[in-house]
Amino acid sequence: MCSKEAKMREKVTQIVKQTSLSIVQNEIQAVRRKNIRKTGCRVIADGKIGVAGGLGEVSAEELFARAEKSLAYGIDYEVELSRDLQKQNCLDSFVISDAELCKRIESILGEIRRRHPEFAVSNKVNLSHIDFTLENELNLKLQHRDCYLSLSFLLKKQGSTGIMDTFFGLVDRRLEEQRVIEAVSEVINAYNNLLPMPEKTLPVIISQGSLTRLFQRDLNGKMVGNKASLFQNQMGQKVFSDRFSLEIVRDPVETYGPDFDMEGTIPAEDLNWLIKDGVILRPYTDKKTALRHGFANTGCADGNYDSVPSLGGANVEIPHAGKTLTEMLNGQPGLMIQIASGGDFTPDGNFASPVQVAYLTDGHKLLGRVPEFTIKGSIFEFFGDDFIGVSSDKIYVNGNDRMLVTRLAVEKL
Repeated sequence: MCSKEAKMREKVTQIVKQTSLSIVQNEIQAVRRKNIRKTGCRVIADGKIGVAGGLGEVSAEELFARAEKSLAYGIDYEVELSRDLQKQNCLDSFVISDAELCKRIESILGEIRRRHPEFAVSNKVNLSHIDFTLENELNLKLQHRDCYLSLSFLLKKQGSTGIMDTFFGLVDRRLEEQRVIEAVSEVINAYNNLLPMPEKTLPVIISQGSLTRLFQRDLNGKMVGNKASLFQNQMGQKVFSDRFSLEIVRDPVETYGPDFDMEGTIPAEDLNWLIKDGVILRPYTDKKTALRHGFANTGCADGNYDSVPSLGGANVEIPHAGKTLTEMLNGQPGLMIQIASGGDFTPDGNFASPVQVAYLTDGHKLLGRVPEFTIKGSIFEFFGDDFIGVSSDKIYVNGNDRMLVTRLAVEKL
């Protein structure tokens, strides 16, 4: 716990430079640029915290003075501050000028228009430069620098009444024009090839976040600590398949974010496991939640640059099974979910969602689109006996992510 006599100071610096291309009807309609610097200062003393922040070029000393005055608000913060750690992540090697970015995106849009004149591409492409630093007077200085491209294409067919019919999007630290073009073509060709709904029950291929978001709610340290979690009586018990584990992923190469939280915590590697081989080990926490409820601190503090750090979400993933998507399908096709909007979990862990767009795939390519349907299942089943695994390969046509494969009830609409 912080000394009752000493006043400790921490500073957060966030610099975001971004070029955003607005795309309408296969053309770049606008280019917007922003360069925002944010500075947040914290003063911690006598188990309390004061914060202040400012935009642009501001005096840190003035912010620290304001933060010290705000100690009078009496915000509790009786935690041990991070200390004696210096680390820098530099992932900003992707270099491209705004002019070159526009030229290459225009080339992509032009080729898509030539191949698929019946489809219009809209939405955004963002090039982001991130520089984030957290430092304090206890020899802590952590820095994360990154540069990446966020590409989001909404694809709408002529005559369609919807905002979009299908889409292609990804986040990457490079721009591979031909690969993007081929992926968009594969998605459009599959969309145009409407297939009958298979009579046989097939594995469902879906993004991890669609089915792991219940853990964000019920493995939250506050929920568990206040005895309000679905898994309240199952901590330390084997609940899911032996093949199912869930870990907090911190690798900045994979997450496009820092490997430390807003309190400067980088926990021991074993604390990243929330579920291991089907056994629920622990909830995710920040310092204050861990201290209050007697849990280990898993380093999941979040917050704005000028706010008191508090428990946020955990960036969780299911480790891959060491098999490609094709190997997991084992010679049969699967239903790859692309758009499933309107679904949710019930308090007891049952999940249901309409599926607006899904494709039949053999694990190598998209074979065609199937009619709309509904998926249903219990978290104790689709991460239990029905769980197949997560692909070791990343599926480019579906966001360049590893895909979750499991069995769910599929009902025709």
